[in-house]
Amino acid sequence: MPYYSPYFIYISIPILLTGLFFQIEHKLTKPWMRWAWWLACLALLLLIGWYASQEQYLYDFFKGYYHGGRKIVRDLEALYDENCYNFTNFPLVAFLFAPLANLEKEYAGTIFFLAGYVTILPLAYWLVKLAELKGGLRWLVLALLALNGPLDYNIWLGNITQVITLGLLLVLWWVKTGKEWLAGILLGVNGLLKIPLILPAGYFFVQRRWRVVGGGLLIFTLVLAASLIFVPFWLNSLWADRCILSMAGNPITAYNNQSLSGFLSRQLIPGYVGWFPIAPNPQYQLASTLAQLVLYAPIVFILFIGFKHPATPKTQTSEFLILVTGSLLTSPIAWTHYLLMLIIPIALYIKDNSEEQNKLWL
Repeated sequence: MPYYSPYFIYISIPILLTGLFFQIEHKLTKPWMRWAWWLACLALLLLIGWYASQEQYLYDFFKGYYHGGRKIVRDLEALYDENCYNFTNFPLVAFLFAPLANLEKEYAGTIFFLAGYVTILPLAYWLVKLAELKGGLRWLVLALLALNGPLDYNIWLGNITQVITLGLLLVLWWVKTGKEWLAGILLGVNGLLKIPLILPAGYFFVQRRWRVVGGGLLIFTLVLAASLIFVPFWLNSLWADRCILSMAGNPITAYNNQSLSGFLSRQLIPGYVGWFPIAPNPQYQLASTLAQLVLYAPIVFILFIGFKHPATPKTQTSEFLILVTGSLLTSPIAWTHYLLMLIIPIALYIKDNSEEQNKLWL
Protein backbone atom coordinates (compact mmCIF):
# COMPACT_ATOMS: atom_id res chain seq x y z
CA MET A 1 0.00 0.00 0.00
CA PRO A 2 1.48 3.42 -0.94
CA TYR A 3 2.06 6.04 1.72
CA TYR A 4 -0.18 8.57 -0.02
CA SER A 5 -3.22 8.23 -2.26
CA PRO A 6 -3.61 9.54 -5.85
CA TYR A 7 -5.51 12.48 -4.32
CA PHE A 8 -2.49 13.73 -2.40
CA ILE A 9 -1.42 16.38 -4.92
CA TYR A 10 -4.96 17.76 -5.12
CA ILE A 11 -5.26 18.02 -1.33
CA SER A 12 -2.33 20.45 -1.19
CA ILE A 13 -4.05 22.97 -3.50
CA PRO A 14 -6.73 24.36 -1.11
CA ILE A 15 -4.09 24.49 1.63
CA LEU A 16 -1.76 26.45 -0.64
CA LEU A 17 -4.60 28.85 -1.52
CA THR A 18 -5.20 29.44 2.19
CA GLY A 19 -1.54 30.27 2.74
CA LEU A 20 -1.60 32.68 -0.20
CA PHE A 21 -4.63 34.42 1.28
CA PHE A 22 -2.76 35.17 4.49
CA GLN A 23 0.15 36.50 2.43
CA ILE A 24 -2.04 39.03 0.58
CA GLU A 25 -4.67 39.59 3.28
CA HIS A 26 -3.38 43.08 4.02
CA LYS A 27 -4.02 44.07 0.41
CA LEU A 28 -7.64 42.88 0.45
CA THR A 29 -8.85 45.96 2.28
CA LYS A 30 -12.52 45.76 1.38
CA PRO A 31 -15.01 42.97 2.20
CA TRP A 32 -15.92 42.43 -1.48
CA MET A 33 -12.27 41.76 -2.28
CA ARG A 34 -12.13 38.98 0.29
CA TRP A 35 -15.42 37.53 -0.91
CA ALA A 36 -14.11 37.63 -4.46
CA TRP A 37 -10.94 35.78 -3.42
CA TRP A 38 -12.81 33.01 -1.63
CA LEU A 39 -15.41 32.64 -4.39
CA ALA A 40 -12.64 32.40 -6.98
CA CYS A 41 -10.91 29.77 -4.84
CA LEU A 42 -14.17 27.84 -4.52
CA ALA A 43 -14.73 27.89 -8.28
CA LEU A 44 -11.16 26.73 -8.91
CA LEU A 45 -11.43 23.91 -6.36
CA LEU A 46 -14.73 22.71 -7.80
CA LEU A 47 -13.09 22.50 -11.22
CA ILE A 48 -10.01 20.70 -9.91
CA GLY A 49 -12.11 18.48 -7.65
CA TRP A 50 -14.37 17.47 -10.53
CA TYR A 51 -11.31 16.41 -12.51
CA ALA A 52 -9.84 14.51 -9.54
CA SER A 53 -13.13 12.74 -8.83
CA GLN A 54 -13.24 11.06 -12.24
CA GLU A 55 -11.19 8.22 -10.77
CA GLN A 56 -13.21 7.37 -7.69
CA TYR A 57 -12.04 5.30 -4.73
CA LEU A 58 -14.25 6.45 -1.81
CA TYR A 59 -14.51 3.00 -0.26
CA ASP A 60 -16.08 4.19 3.00
CA PHE A 61 -18.61 6.36 1.21
CA PHE A 62 -19.95 3.58 -0.96
CA LYS A 63 -19.67 0.88 1.72
CA GLY A 64 -21.15 3.01 4.47
CA TYR A 65 -22.92 6.27 3.66
CA TYR A 66 -24.24 5.37 0.20
CA HIS A 67 -25.32 1.97 1.47
CA GLY A 68 -27.01 3.55 4.51
CA GLY A 69 -28.84 6.12 2.42
CA ARG A 70 -30.27 3.40 0.17
CA LYS A 71 -31.23 0.92 2.86
CA ILE A 72 -32.92 3.43 5.21
CA VAL A 73 -35.63 3.99 2.58
CA ARG A 74 -35.59 0.59 0.85
CA ASP A 75 -34.68 -2.24 3.21
CA LEU A 76 -34.32 -1.47 6.93
CA GLU A 77 -33.33 -5.02 7.82
CA ALA A 78 -30.26 -4.78 5.57
CA LEU A 79 -29.01 -1.49 7.05
CA TYR A 80 -26.73 -3.20 9.61
CA ASP A 81 -24.97 -6.47 8.92
CA GLU A 82 -24.10 -8.83 11.75
CA ASN A 83 -20.66 -7.27 12.35
CA CYS A 84 -21.69 -3.63 11.69
CA TYR A 85 -19.18 -3.53 8.86
CA ASN A 86 -21.03 -1.31 6.41
CA PHE A 87 -23.06 1.58 7.81
CA THR A 88 -22.01 2.24 11.43
CA ASN A 89 -23.75 5.46 12.53
CA PHE A 90 -27.11 5.42 14.29
CA PRO A 91 -30.07 5.00 11.89
CA LEU A 92 -31.23 8.63 11.76
CA VAL A 93 -27.93 9.69 10.17
CA ALA A 94 -28.66 7.49 7.16
CA PHE A 95 -31.46 9.88 6.14
CA LEU A 96 -28.82 12.57 5.51
CA PHE A 97 -27.40 10.46 2.69
CA ALA A 98 -30.70 9.31 1.20
CA PRO A 99 -30.72 12.10 -1.45
CA LEU A 100 -27.26 11.04 -2.68
CA ALA A 101 -28.27 7.39 -2.56
CA ASN A 102 -31.04 8.09 -5.07
CA LEU A 103 -28.41 9.06 -7.64
CA GLU A 104 -26.22 6.78 -9.69
CA LYS A 105 -23.06 5.82 -7.84
CA GLU A 106 -20.83 7.82 -10.20
CA TYR A 107 -22.74 11.07 -9.67
CA ALA A 108 -23.20 10.49 -5.93
CA GLY A 109 -19.47 9.86 -5.53
CA THR A 110 -18.56 13.01 -7.44
CA ILE A 111 -20.87 15.23 -5.36
CA PHE A 112 -19.64 13.71 -2.10
CA PHE A 113 -16.00 14.08 -3.11
CA LEU A 114 -16.47 17.71 -4.13
CA ALA A 115 -18.22 18.56 -0.83
CA GLY A 116 -15.40 17.01 1.18
CA TYR A 117 -12.66 18.45 -1.02
CA VAL A 118 -13.73 22.09 -0.77
CA THR A 119 -14.05 21.66 3.02
CA ILE A 120 -10.24 21.52 3.20
CA LEU A 121 -10.14 25.25 2.38
CA PRO A 122 -12.00 26.47 5.52
CA LEU A 123 -10.31 23.72 7.54
CA ALA A 124 -6.89 25.18 6.72
CA TYR A 125 -8.11 28.74 7.32
CA TRP A 126 -9.63 28.09 10.75
CA LEU A 127 -6.65 26.02 11.85
CA VAL A 128 -4.41 29.05 11.32
CA LYS A 129 -7.05 31.44 12.69
CA LEU A 130 -7.65 29.54 15.93
CA ALA A 131 -3.95 29.09 16.65
CA GLU A 132 -3.29 32.79 15.84
CA LEU A 133 -0.27 31.83 13.78
CA LYS A 134 1.94 34.41 12.12
CA GLY A 135 4.69 34.41 9.49
CA GLY A 136 6.61 31.20 9.02
CA LEU A 137 4.57 29.32 11.63
CA ARG A 138 1.55 29.59 9.35
CA TRP A 139 3.39 27.83 6.56
CA LEU A 140 4.77 25.24 8.95
CA VAL A 141 1.33 24.23 10.18
CA LEU A 142 -0.15 24.37 6.67
CA ALA A 143 2.68 22.13 5.48
CA LEU A 144 1.92 19.67 8.27
CA LEU A 145 -1.72 19.69 7.19
CA ALA A 146 -0.81 19.16 3.52
CA LEU A 147 1.45 16.22 4.45
CA ASN A 148 -1.07 14.85 6.94
CA GLY A 149 -1.51 11.14 6.28
CA PRO A 150 -4.89 10.87 8.06
CA LEU A 151 -6.29 13.72 5.92
CA ASP A 152 -5.16 12.05 2.70
CA TYR A 153 -6.47 8.69 3.94
CA ASN A 154 -9.80 10.29 4.86
CA ILE A 155 -10.26 11.88 1.41
CA TRP A 156 -9.19 8.68 -0.32
CA LEU A 157 -11.71 6.57 1.61
CA GLY A 158 -14.53 9.09 1.31
CA ASN A 159 -15.12 9.74 4.99
CA ILE A 160 -16.16 12.92 6.81
CA THR A 161 -13.45 13.39 9.44
CA GLN A 162 -12.23 16.60 7.79
CA VAL A 163 -15.76 18.00 8.29
CA ILE A 164 -15.72 16.91 11.95
CA THR A 165 -12.27 18.48 12.42
CA LEU A 166 -13.53 21.73 10.93
CA GLY A 167 -16.51 21.54 13.28
CA LEU A 168 -14.17 21.04 16.24
CA LEU A 169 -12.20 24.13 15.23
CA LEU A 170 -15.41 26.16 15.06
CA VAL A 171 -16.50 24.84 18.47
CA LEU A 172 -13.26 26.09 20.02
CA TRP A 173 -13.51 29.40 18.17
CA TRP A 174 -17.11 29.99 19.29
CA VAL A 175 -16.24 29.14 22.89
CA LYS A 176 -13.36 31.59 22.64
CA THR A 177 -15.59 34.37 21.22
CA GLY A 178 -18.49 33.80 23.62
CA LYS A 179 -20.90 32.05 21.23
CA GLU A 180 -21.35 29.17 23.63
CA TRP A 181 -24.84 28.08 22.54
CA LEU A 182 -23.61 27.63 18.98
CA ALA A 183 -20.50 25.84 20.26
CA GLY A 184 -22.62 23.42 22.29
CA ILE A 185 -24.96 22.69 19.37
CA LEU A 186 -22.08 21.96 17.01
CA LEU A 187 -20.25 19.91 19.65
CA GLY A 188 -23.40 17.84 20.10
CA VAL A 189 -23.61 17.21 16.36
CA ASN A 190 -19.92 16.25 16.21
CA GLY A 191 -20.29 13.88 19.16
CA LEU A 192 -23.24 12.11 17.59
CA LEU A 193 -21.30 11.60 14.35
CA LYS A 194 -18.00 10.63 16.00
CA ILE A 195 -18.62 8.94 19.34
CA PRO A 196 -15.07 9.51 20.76
CA LEU A 197 -15.98 13.22 21.03
CA ILE A 198 -18.76 12.56 23.56
CA LEU A 199 -16.41 12.09 26.54
CA PRO A 200 -14.47 15.36 25.96
CA ALA A 201 -17.80 17.22 25.88
CA GLY A 202 -18.07 16.43 29.60
CA TYR A 203 -15.27 18.95 30.19
CA PHE A 204 -17.70 21.83 29.69
CA PHE A 205 -20.08 20.31 32.23
CA VAL A 206 -17.33 20.12 34.84
CA GLN A 207 -16.29 23.68 33.97
CA ARG A 208 -19.91 24.79 34.43
CA ARG A 209 -20.13 26.21 30.93
CA TRP A 210 -23.87 25.76 30.99
CA ARG A 211 -24.58 27.32 27.62
CA VAL A 212 -22.25 24.88 25.90
CA VAL A 213 -23.85 22.04 27.86
CA GLY A 214 -27.33 23.33 27.03
CA GLY A 215 -26.58 23.46 23.31
CA GLY A 216 -25.30 19.89 23.36
CA LEU A 217 -28.29 18.62 25.35
CA LEU A 218 -30.65 20.38 22.94
CA ILE A 219 -29.18 18.49 19.99
CA PHE A 220 -29.20 15.21 21.92
CA THR A 221 -32.85 15.68 22.88
CA LEU A 222 -33.93 16.57 19.35
CA VAL A 223 -32.05 13.63 17.83
CA LEU A 224 -33.44 11.24 20.44
CA ALA A 225 -36.99 12.44 19.78
CA ALA A 226 -36.53 12.23 16.00
CA SER A 227 -35.05 8.73 16.33
CA LEU A 228 -38.06 7.54 18.30
CA ILE A 229 -40.52 9.16 15.89
CA PHE A 230 -39.02 8.39 12.48
CA VAL A 231 -37.05 5.18 13.14
CA PRO A 232 -38.49 1.90 14.43
CA PHE A 233 -37.34 1.11 17.96
CA TRP A 234 -36.09 -2.32 16.92
CA LEU A 235 -33.70 -0.72 14.40
CA ASN A 236 -32.20 1.61 17.03
CA SER A 237 -31.84 -1.40 19.33
CA LEU A 238 -30.18 -3.41 16.56
CA TRP A 239 -27.66 -0.60 15.99
CA ALA A 240 -26.84 -0.41 19.71
CA ASP A 241 -26.38 -4.17 19.88
CA ARG A 242 -24.31 -4.69 16.73
CA CYS A 243 -22.35 -1.42 16.54
CA ILE A 244 -21.82 -0.52 20.21
CA LEU A 245 -22.31 -3.42 22.64
CA SER A 246 -20.66 -6.05 20.44
CA MET A 247 -17.42 -4.08 20.56
CA ALA A 248 -17.39 -3.54 24.31
CA GLY A 249 -14.30 -5.42 25.45
CA ASN A 250 -13.90 -7.17 22.09
CA PRO A 251 -11.02 -5.52 20.20
CA ILE A 252 -10.69 -4.97 16.46
CA THR A 253 -7.19 -5.86 15.32
CA ALA A 254 -7.29 -4.13 11.90
CA TYR A 255 -4.11 -2.28 10.94
CA ASN A 256 -6.02 1.01 10.60
CA ASN A 257 -7.48 0.88 14.11
CA GLN A 258 -5.06 3.27 15.82
CA SER A 259 -6.55 3.15 19.32
CA LEU A 260 -4.84 1.61 22.33
CA SER A 261 -7.18 -1.37 21.96
CA GLY A 262 -6.17 -1.92 18.35
CA PHE A 263 -2.45 -1.65 19.09
CA LEU A 264 -2.49 -4.06 22.03
CA SER A 265 -4.70 -6.59 20.26
CA ARG A 266 -2.30 -6.77 17.31
CA GLN A 267 0.58 -7.43 19.71
CA LEU A 268 -1.08 -9.84 22.13
CA ILE A 269 -3.75 -11.72 20.16
CA PRO A 270 -1.88 -13.64 17.46
CA GLY A 271 -3.37 -15.28 14.43
CA TYR A 272 -5.95 -12.76 13.23
CA VAL A 273 -5.84 -9.23 11.89
CA GLY A 274 -9.20 -8.03 10.63
CA TRP A 275 -12.15 -5.72 10.94
CA PHE A 276 -14.47 -7.82 13.10
CA PRO A 277 -14.45 -7.88 16.94
CA ILE A 278 -12.74 -10.90 18.48
CA ALA A 279 -12.74 -12.36 21.98
CA PRO A 280 -9.71 -11.16 23.98
CA ASN A 281 -7.25 -13.41 25.83
CA PRO A 282 -6.09 -12.82 29.44
CA GLN A 283 -2.82 -11.19 28.36
CA TYR A 284 -4.67 -8.57 26.34
CA GLN A 285 -7.21 -7.93 29.10
CA LEU A 286 -4.47 -7.31 31.68
CA ALA A 287 -2.38 -5.07 29.42
CA SER A 288 -5.43 -3.14 28.25
CA THR A 289 -6.65 -2.51 31.79
CA LEU A 290 -3.26 -1.25 32.99
CA ALA A 291 -2.68 0.93 29.93
CA GLN A 292 -6.13 2.50 30.13
CA LEU A 293 -5.60 3.30 33.81
CA VAL A 294 -2.42 5.15 32.87
CA LEU A 295 -4.15 7.09 30.10
CA TYR A 296 -7.28 7.89 32.08
CA ALA A 297 -5.33 9.21 35.08
CA PRO A 298 -4.59 12.67 33.58
CA ILE A 299 -8.14 12.87 32.20
CA VAL A 300 -9.64 12.21 35.63
CA PHE A 301 -7.21 14.67 37.20
CA ILE A 302 -8.18 17.42 34.78
CA LEU A 303 -11.91 16.77 35.09
CA PHE A 304 -12.27 16.36 38.82
CA ILE A 305 -9.26 18.04 40.41
CA GLY A 306 -7.71 20.45 37.97
CA PHE A 307 -10.94 22.39 37.37
CA LYS A 308 -10.76 23.78 40.92
CA HIS A 309 -7.79 25.91 39.93
CA PRO A 310 -8.27 29.06 37.86
CA ALA A 311 -7.75 28.65 34.14
CA THR A 312 -7.27 31.04 31.26
CA PRO A 313 -9.20 30.50 28.01
CA LYS A 314 -6.03 29.11 26.41
CA THR A 315 -5.61 26.64 29.24
CA GLN A 316 -9.21 25.51 28.96
CA THR A 317 -8.72 24.91 25.25
CA SER A 318 -5.58 22.89 25.98
CA GLU A 319 -7.35 20.82 28.64
CA PHE A 320 -10.25 20.08 26.33
CA LEU A 321 -7.86 18.92 23.61
CA ILE A 322 -6.05 16.68 26.11
CA LEU A 323 -9.39 15.01 26.68
CA VAL A 324 -9.96 14.68 22.92
CA THR A 325 -6.56 13.02 22.53
CA GLY A 326 -7.17 10.70 25.47
CA SER A 327 -10.60 9.76 24.19
CA LEU A 328 -9.27 8.88 20.74
CA LEU A 329 -6.56 6.69 22.27
CA THR A 330 -8.87 4.84 24.67
CA SER A 331 -11.82 4.43 22.31
CA PRO A 332 -12.39 0.82 21.13
CA ILE A 333 -12.02 2.13 17.58
CA ALA A 334 -9.98 5.08 16.33
CA TRP A 335 -9.57 4.70 12.60
CA THR A 336 -6.50 6.27 11.02
CA HIS A 337 -8.44 9.24 9.66
CA TYR A 338 -9.67 10.09 13.19
CA LEU A 339 -6.12 11.20 13.98
CA LEU A 340 -6.59 14.17 11.66
CA MET A 341 -8.21 15.87 14.67
CA LEU A 342 -4.83 15.89 16.42
CA ILE A 343 -3.59 18.56 14.00
CA ILE A 344 -5.46 21.04 16.22
CA PRO A 345 -3.40 20.54 19.42
CA ILE A 346 -0.26 20.36 17.28
CA ALA A 347 -0.99 23.79 15.78
CA LEU A 348 -1.77 25.28 19.20
CA TYR A 349 1.39 23.78 20.69
CA ILE A 350 3.55 25.24 17.92
CA LYS A 351 2.12 28.66 18.72
CA ASP A 352 2.00 28.46 22.52
CA ASN A 353 4.84 26.16 23.57
CA SER A 354 7.01 29.05 24.71
CA GLU A 355 4.26 30.87 26.60
CA GLU A 356 3.64 30.40 30.29
CA GLN A 357 0.58 28.43 31.36
CA ASN A 358 -1.02 28.75 34.75
CA LYS A 359 -1.17 25.02 35.50
CA LEU A 360 1.66 22.62 36.13
CA TRP A 361 0.61 20.05 33.51
CA LEU A 362 0.44 22.57 30.63
